[in-house]
Amino acid sequence: MATLLCSILIGFGFPALVVSGYATREVTTNDQKRVKCPYIPREKVDKVQVAEPNPKYNLKEKPFLKSQFLENVEQRKIDAENEILDEIQREKQLELDKLERPPIDPENGLRTHAWIVMLKTAPWCYKEEFQLPEEQDDDDENIEPVAFFIEPSTGFIHEIADPCYQGIESIWNHQNYYVNRQYPNISIKEMKWDLSDTEKWEHFLPGEPLELRKELKLDEGEEVTPEDEILAVEKHLDMPSSWVQLLHISATDFEERFIDGEKKEFYKYAIYERFAPYKKVDGLMKGLTLYETLEYENPHTVFEWYKNRDDLMKSVNRNLKTGEVIEEFHKGRCDSLKTFIYFPQDENHEIIMKFYSKSRFDCTKEIVYHSTYIEEFYEKRRDLLHYRKFFVKDSHLDSVSLCIEKIIEKFHRNETKSANHDIATRHFNRNDNKIFVQFHYDDDAITATTKLFRKPPRCDEDFEFDSKMVDGYVADPWAPQTNDLKLYYLLQSLLKDEEKCVDFFHTRDAEMKEILEVRKSQLAKPLLKFSIFDPLRNDSARKLRIQRYEQMKTRELLAKNQQADFLAPYLVRFENKQPNSSEVEIAIQDCLRDFKKGYTDMENELQRRYDESTSEMNSLKRFLHRYMDQFSVQEYENFIVEGENIERYRKIIQQRIVAVKEEANRKYKNLIDAIPLRVKEILKT
Repeated sequence: MATLLCSILIGFGFPALVVSGYATREVTTNDQKRVKCPYIPREKVDKVQVAEPNPKYNLKEKPFLKSQFLENVEQRKIDAENEILDEIQREKQLELDKLERPPIDPENGLRTHAWIVMLKTAPWCYKEEFQLPEEQDDDDENIEPVAFFIEPSTGFIHEIADPCYQGIESIWNHQNYYVNRQYPNISIKEMKWDLSDTEKWEHFLPGEPLELRKELKLDEGEEVTPEDEILAVEKHLDMPSSWVQLLHISATDFEERFIDGEKKEFYKYAIYERFAPYKKVDGLMKGLTLYETLEYENPHTVFEWYKNRDDLMKSVNRNLKTGEVIEEFHKGRCDSLKTFIYFPQDENHEIIMKFYSKSRFDCTKEIVYHSTYIEEFYEKRRDLLHYRKFFVKDSHLDSVSLCIEKIIEKFHRNETKSANHDIATRHFNRNDNKIFVQFHYDDDAITATTKLFRKPPRCDEDFEFDSKMVDGYVADPWAPQTNDLKLYYLLQSLLKDEEKCVDFFHTRDAEMKEILEVRKSQLAKPLLKFSIFDPLRNDSARKLRIQRYEQMKTRELLAKNQQADFLAPYLVRFENKQPNSSEVEIAIQDCLRDFKKGYTDMENELQRRYDESTSEMNSLKRFLHRYMDQFSVQEYENFIVEGENIERYRKIIQQRIVAVKEEANRKYKNLIDAIPLRVKEILKT
């Protein structure tokens, strides 16, 4: 494994070498039960909020009236208690570390192993942007790392000071073999990695590639040519040709990836599973289960990652203690669902749905759905609405609108309006028949204008308005006050908006129920999709499509060559029985009647349109003749163009009427000629 990984890295231009040395039992046996799982998803950290600048004028701080001595005494007590708690915590952690420590290995230091070392100072590195990971030293933090290890069995990167690796005997690559002369006198952490130092590293082939500039003695401004590179390396040995045959991995083996298409890895308090594509019927690709003990008992969290799902589900996070389930989705769903949070064991718990707001017409960002309320959050709406909440009471009434107790809406600031006329919050209290409106705060204002409307008993457009129906508070008494007419228009607008909100509640409630039903069916019967470029699954699908296409072409060819049976729809009523001559006569009369009726209706419709266009043309002529002197030149030309369009439309309809009559006569004659032959076939069968 180390040789294969080293070959791949060298092929990509990295300075890799194979290491032959000694490692711990856990590394050589690939036992990671004491290793922290690196695949645990990290929690999303919120962005750091920038502190607002201090205002120009600050209030004076209140004088400190407490005893500093008493505070110091109290602080010393708290510090002493914290030290005791910290000591207890350290002891518990030490005890836990002892319990988690693996058993003693009698062969410690004698287990051989091979891994990869990456050297920064290697002369054969062709990767210009190659950089080693940063490594901090206890003595000097400014020391730049010169090497790091890669474990081929896991792919993890380790520092050279990692205690898992205990000694190095030799390293090699495709150019040379180096024997470590520093082992076992010093540890790996203290080793020097300058391969040109023969006191530290003894190379097997004498002609190793050195620094070209040092060997050729070139200046900084001179460039190294390909001829110089060939001359710079002294050739001592012709390597034999590779004994490895051309590697060929079939698409089936490559997709399987693991033995039987799945692999399970055991980490500290975690089990990590991976699956081949389409191995699981639900599209599961990776699974991670977290446990409370080292013996993998009492699981508390499950992470699952999916792929190729028809419902575009990306991942699922299940909290087994609380029962919370978080589903993540890719973009592209019809409902633009992004995150779905629910509690399957608790039907009365709220359901949180987050959406891709840019792909929704209503710009919905998040919805909290509950049996007693629906809470909505919006983003970048034209009407500046960013929050809405419906309060619903439990009722057995059939009308859902009667169950709505209260509606709350919040709006962003509209800079085109004054603050005293820009609504910030409005409450529709349907139980009290009141509407509360709060406007935005004006500049340098500490209060906002509010209005409380009492709904009239008759909420139509012509209700009687009374100033006693309005109460409120005016933040700026010196500003122009709102008169009764504007208050009437405002109340009328609020009543219309309330009805719109009630209608929208019906739509939203139906949408939420539909999403829940769709998710329930998608979880019960998950469907997978595959790419049209998938060679493993598209071959059979392609053959099936070709077969269906051939069948369709055959049916179309038969339909073209076979004459249409115009009496078939009229013979169905006889329930596949052999019709007699009288029944056939009835079917013929019905067929001729329907044929005449169809073309008669078409001619009548065309004649109606022709008469309407003629009447419109005559009306336009009378209008122009009567008011000709009152139009401008441009208006008169527009009327002339309109008249030409009407006349053109009349001619088209007239031609269509003639064509329909000719078509009806021709088809009727063909139908009469075909009836005797068809009747003879029916009676013969």
